[in-house]
Amino acid sequence: MENLLLVDMDKCTGCKQCSLACSLTKEDLFDPARGRIKILKKEDIALGVPLVCEQCETHPCVESCQNNALSRDDATGIITVDDNLCTSQGTCVDACIYYAIRLHPESKKPMFCDLCGGDPYCAKHCVPEAITWVENTDDVLKTKKKLRSARMAMYRDLKKEAV
Repeated sequence: MENLLLVDMDKCTGCKQCSLACSLTKEDLFDPARGRIKILKKEDIALGVPLVCEQCETHPCVESCQNNALSRDDATGIITVDDNLCTSQGTCVDACIYYAIRLHPESKKPMFCDLCGGDPYCAKHCVPEAITWVENTDDVLKTKKKLRSARMAMYRDLKKEAV
């Protein structure tokens, strides 16, 4: 993968522009529930936690799909779903270690970031630049892992508070 999506929650305002841009390009309507990016918000400290598919090396979502409806392109790392094979069981939702997959409100097919085929629309519309499409270098990859770990730690903390 030549570029990667860098997501910095410290810059995220929780505005959901990214999710709205995503839903527009994927669904032709503005609806954050249909965006492939989820924004978890903590209003009292003005924090937004973007949850997005990390196109991870281990891809447990692909492995969890009993119907082989999910596949990962080895060259790009992009994971896609074959709607004809998907039976909407949701095992991929449970398997995602980054909480980035949810089922479409109508079709019940999994929704997750596919990087818009290599030109992510969300990054173009993230005004605070919390989501950026950057060249993949060793330093950037280290930064991505650090930012991802911080987001996942915050996500777990926020989920504990919600219980």
